[in-house]
Amino acid sequence: MTITATARPLRPLYRLFLLVLGALLPLAQAQAQFTPPQNLDPASGVIRLGSSYQSDAWLVYTYDIDASGVPADVVIQSSNGVLEVEQAVLEQVNAMRFKPAMRGGQPVRVSADPVVFTWILDKPREMSPRFDELYRQAWDFYAQEDYDAAFDIAVQLKNYPGRNALEEVKFQILAASLASRWKDEAAEMQHLSRVVELQSLALDNNFRNTYVPDDQYLKILNRILELQLARMMLADAGNTLDDMQTLGRGTPIVQEASAHYQQVEQAFHARDDVVVAGELVPLYRDGPGSWKSGLSRAQFSISDVRGQISSVFLVCAEYERSLRYPAREPWQIPAGWTQCKIDVAGKAGTRFRLHQHAPSN
Repeated sequence: MTITATARPLRPLYRLFLLVLGALLPLAQAQAQFTPPQNLDPASGVIRLGSSYQSDAWLVYTYDIDASGVPADVVIQSSNGVLEVEQAVLEQVNAMRFKPAMRGGQPVRVSADPVVFTWILDKPREMSPRFDELYRQAWDFYAQEDYDAAFDIAVQLKNYPGRNALEEVKFQILAASLASRWKDEAAEMQHLSRVVELQSLALDNNFRNTYVPDDQYLKILNRILELQLARMMLADAGNTLDDMQTLGRGTPIVQEASAHYQQVEQAFHARDDVVVAGELVPLYRDGPGSWKSGLSRAQFSISDVRGQISSVFLVCAEYERSLRYPAREPWQIPAGWTQCKIDVAGKAGTRFRLHQHAPSN
């Protein structure tokens, strides 16, 4: 069984592994009378691979759509190095055709958002002998508290050509452990979230072969929950707790996690202003950054920006909206919009604070 996926564009939809090729933005800010491009054959926007492709693969690609509606500058920005998949993706993206974007009645060139494509297979999980050897060496150094040496090997594993999805998971767990030792909680959560992406995709599609045992996966989810609660990311923590309860309801680790969540929830509601620190993280080296967080209150704002924010989106279960930035007043989630998140994009490394304001009396 195979799964193809596109996910995590800089402008969301938040349903991971769903097609987002139709979500297009111009390079410059939208101006009056701008009409975005339209794919003339929406089915062509779904990258398709046949059964002959038997290697796990994932990549990030970008492209423009020129004034004639033809893809231009299609570039693989990062990948796990499966060249035949890269070539197939490039060919299919280049074959797409669009009704071009229009500004002031004239066709214009625009950029599509970065797209993540994932192709994984349901087959027995194993690491290659060389990857396994390096991985064991890294953990030996880790056990000796030689974290710099372990990190050097982790870099080799990250760049290991053609690594499969199990090897990707193993690398991310190692990297998360190193980040934990260095007290870099943002990096730790990023690495663990990548493990959750792949494990969730396998579980959601009823794979017989997943990437980590259930007991280890519960521990990973619990650590993510702890990090989210420490940063007052209550909505995201609630989703993580739901995943834990689905996997191990009634177990001691889930019961403790639920009690911890309730404690933080009480503290959250007791505050007039709940502040979450955000940082824009790139999908690929030298690319733009993005940051997403669930919202637990209807009124929210951003302050203390160090860097550059280019766009802010509100994305909910059934609706999404571009928010004016910078804004003089706090933003408001419209009545009836549920399961909302904020998506911030801009220069990678930009830091800021997200405020969630208590309702005014």
